[in-house]
Amino acid sequence: MRVAFLESGGGWIAPWLDRMDRHFDDQGFNESAPKTRPSELFQRNCWISFEPVESSIAVLADYIGPHKIMWATDYPHGDGFFPGAPQMLRERMGKLSPEARHQVLAGGALGFYGMS
Repeated sequence: MRVAFLESGGGWIAPWLDRMDRHFDDQGFNESAPKTRPSELFQRNCWISFEPVESSIAVLADYIGPHKIMWATDYPHGDGFFPGAPQMLRERMGKLSPEARHQVLAGGALGFYGMS
C-alpha cells in the first residue's frame, strides 16, 4: 500500500515522526501499537508533498530521504505557484547533491506512482 500526504505542506513530518517513534519506544505505552517503528512504516509506504515555498525542504530531504518527497504547483488555483514552481523549488533545495535534487524534483512522484 502507498500512502501520500498531500495538501498540507511537508514541514510537519519530522516532528510527527519523532513523536510517533518516541511513543513507540516507550514500552507499554500502547499495547495495540504496531510491531514496526512509525518512521520505518513511513519509509516503506509513505510519501509527502511540499509546496515550492517551504524553506525546510532541503533539511527534510536529508531527514526522510529525497525519494519520499513530491511537490505541487497547486495549479490552477489562484494561490498556486505557477509559472515558476520548479525554479522556486530549486532555490530552496540548497546544497543537495544532483542525485538528491533529481529525487526531489521527479523521483518521489515516480516512486509513488510506480513509474520508476
